[in-house]
Amino acid sequence: MNKYPFVLCAIALAGCGHEESADNRLIRLPANGQIVETVNGTPVPQSLLEAVARQHNWKLDQPAQRGQALRVLTDLILINQEAQRQNVFSDPHFQADAELMRLKSVADNAVGEFEKHTAVSDAVLKAEYDAQTARTGKSAYDFTQLLFATEDEALKAEGDVLAGKPFQQVYETWRAKAKQARAFTRVRLDQVPEDLAKVIAGMQNGETTKVPVKTQFGWHVLHLDIVNPYSPPEFDQVKEGIRRNMQMTINRDRLEKLRQEAKVEYPPGVAPPPAAAAPGTAAPPSGATGAPAAAPQPIGGVVPPSKPAAPAPNPSTPAPEKKG
Repeated sequence: MNKYPFVLCAIALAGCGHEESADNRLIRLPANGQIVETVNGTPVPQSLLEAVARQHNWKLDQPAQRGQALRVLTDLILINQEAQRQNVFSDPHFQADAELMRLKSVADNAVGEFEKHTAVSDAVLKAEYDAQTARTGKSAYDFTQLLFATEDEALKAEGDVLAGKPFQQVYETWRAKAKQARAFTRVRLDQVPEDLAKVIAGMQNGETTKVPVKTQFGWHVLHLDIVNPYSPPEFDQVKEGIRRNMQMTINRDRLEKLRQEAKVEYPPGVAPPPAAAAPGTAAPPSGATGAPAAAPQPIGGVVPPSKPAAPAPNPSTPAPEKKG
């Protein structure tokens, strides 16, 4: 745990480096421009005050908020000055932590600047919304699934169904041997593997599959409980969520292009990192500017409805119920 959390945060926010660098000024900004205060001989530029205001969403033309921004800025300067007096940068761990925070701060702000040049128009958002709603369809499905690791087990379970046994009885018989035995509610077709979606879309209420459905997750035996009507939310309700997801995709693509173009070398004896588990899931160096969350992992080939596949126009649907 960092021994100087508040000091380190202050130095990172102020954009200060360490004393051993070529430039040991407390504030590394151009000296020209308006000065808003001088703290123990250190002149503080207006641009730094504006940066504090942007970070907190304060308005400098409002006296109370300008006063808050000035107090925060003064505190940052005082802590940095005290850090210099106590020579906290003599601690190599502190140096590394402060440098890491500086690099991340630069990356976060750089991503924000990049996004200004790749703004997504409302027309593009509407086209994406229309495509999503077309994929989603107008139904949500309640079904129960037995997922098996082998085709042989799935065929035996289906044999019980074909022999006329009620699905609930088949479920209870095979649930302990299945890779997964679970009931799902309000699942949309865009939340399941394509082969599974095709089968579900062709089933009727109360129907059970006659042959197992093969996906990358195993062999599925399904019983469709009920088809529910589904209406996607209006465009204006989800527009900003779609914008964020599209911007995240742009950020990921940009970072992937930088990776491909970069020449990264490792010294002898240092192993390179393993390849990413799934292309496009790594987050760009972004915090407040919109680092993407990892896509929800399918459970038995079904994305739980509480975590819709991104970018989904419906921000929330009921969580699946677990059977047994």
